[in-house]
Amino acid sequence: MKLSNNLTLVLFVLTLSFYSCGTNAPNSAKSSAEKEGSPVQLDKPSDPKMRSQALGILDHRIKNYPETYAVIEAGVLNYEFVHNGREISKKDAYLGSWIDFKNDFTYDFGTYAKVEGSGRYHYRSDINQLIMIDNNKNQNPQEWDVKVGGDILILVGTNTYGNNAYQMKLQRSDTKPVKQ
Repeated sequence: MKLSNNLTLVLFVLTLSFYSCGTNAPNSAKSSAEKEGSPVQLDKPSDPKMRSQALGILDHRIKNYPETYAVIEAGVLNYEFVHNGREISKKDAYLGSWIDFKNDFTYDFGTYAKVEGSGRYHYRSDINQLIMIDNNKNQNPQEWDVKVGGDILILVGTNTYGNNAYQMKLQRSDTKPVKQ
């Protein structure tokens, strides 16, 4: 029954994205996430003003909401599917891709044993919202509405930093994936 509810949630969120976010999809044939294998980095020109604003919000939230939550930081989150506003990824397109949120408000991401980047984050449980700022200054900040179902997280992009066309399904595991 629990798996059925999770699957229903995923299908609902993905269906909703086809109707609500389709007009905001990036124009490039493939996003940088698809090119580099990391769904965290979106294909948009960087905006220093937006980054500065996001850093102020992040610092404010960490100061005023200093708690971390296992729903985000427990284990490693493995990417299963990414919807980029136009289409959903193929079944194993992100095989080996992961993100690891830590309890010091930092995260790393990569593929298998390779760490491809890092940044800072904050999750507010009262509004189920995640803000992420990559350490790479050429990447814009990201804000996600978080939907949780057991060990599955669905991240739904918001309009705040322009990642509203994106949605991701992540599955929690105890360790990073190992290449077979």
